Amino acid sequence: MLRSTTVTVTATAVTLACLGASFYASPPVIAESMGRQVQAFSPIDPRTYPGNSDYQSAVVEPSATQERDHSTASDTLNQPEPVASLPASEPRQVDEVKLSPVAADTVAPSRTSDAPTTQPTPVPRIEERLPVPSPIASAEESVGREEALPEDVDSPDSITVIVNKLRPLPADYEPDDLVELTPELGSGTHELREEAAEATLALFDAAQQEGLDLTVVSAYRSYAYQVELYDTYIQQYGTTLTQQMSARPGHSEHQTGLAIDVDAVEGAHTLKQSFGETPAGQWLADHAHEFGFVIRYPKDEHDYTGFQYEPWHLRYFGEQYAQHIVEHSGVAERAFDLDPAPDYKE
Repeated sequence: MLRSTTVTVTATAVTLACLGASFYASPPVIAESMGRQVQAFSPIDPRTYPGNSDYQSAVVEPSATQERDHSTASDTLNQPEPVASLPASEPRQVDEVKLSPVAADTVAPSRTSDAPTTQPTPVPRIEERLPVPSPIASAEESVGREEALPEDVDSPDSITVIVNKLRPLPADYEPDDLVELTPELGSGTHELREEAAEATLALFDAAQQEGLDLTVVSAYRSYAYQVELYDTYIQQYGTTLTQQMSARPGHSEHQTGLAIDVDAVEGAHTLKQSFGETPAGQWLADHAHEFGFVIRYPKDEHDYTGFQYEPWHLRYFGEQYAQHIVEHSGVAERAFDLDPAPDYKE
């Protein structure tokens, strides 16, 4: 029994000695004995740990004739340095560290004290200048403006004739194409020039589709008729007020056969400025130009037209020029580049 115990103790001692020797050997030595290539690192030097950013500097030494360029981080990464060979006494091999090139604008600048500070490149100042209109463009605009103006604002027979306190009609002028309006357009006998009569019918039909019933109060007036009317107003209201509300004979648009005074059928606002606040008056202000008519004497334009606001007085110019007038403040004289006519020439 004693002999057997001695053998057991001896075997145990041999086993412990082998285990101690295996622990004494470094991991690289064990790996080399198994034919594997490993990286050399020290457990007490964290800089040599695999994956550490300083690992390359721990195992790579720069050439004596080549200096590292610290000007930019991109130069450091784009030119890897040669790997120095290990001493002959240490046959261990070091895995080559390969770095992929990285664009300079994606690499953070070095924070080392020896790296020079890069000054930001100043951004050039860009001055913006508005383009100078070319003479051709200005000429085109002038041509467009001229095309929008009527060719004839003087002849009594012109659809675009302008009649005001400075531009009278001949006393004997009477249109030669007057037609009588149909009864559904107004009670009594009313006449207009044929083109204006057709436009009035279309205007009233469109208003009726919106639930608005309109009627003609006055249309064409001869020079003689205007004399009687004007004298009556002078007797009733005096000269000053009459000249603001009624034209002298020869200066009335009604003599052209292109003007009408309108009202709603119920007649609650006949020839009153309050007509402009009614649904019929508001609809005419918004849509009359679509049929060639404009409100000839707009609100707050007495100094230009010479007459007070008359929302009931419509003048036919044709659709093209009515649209042009509406787009240019609603005053025909201003739209046609004519002088204002606030007063008569004495």
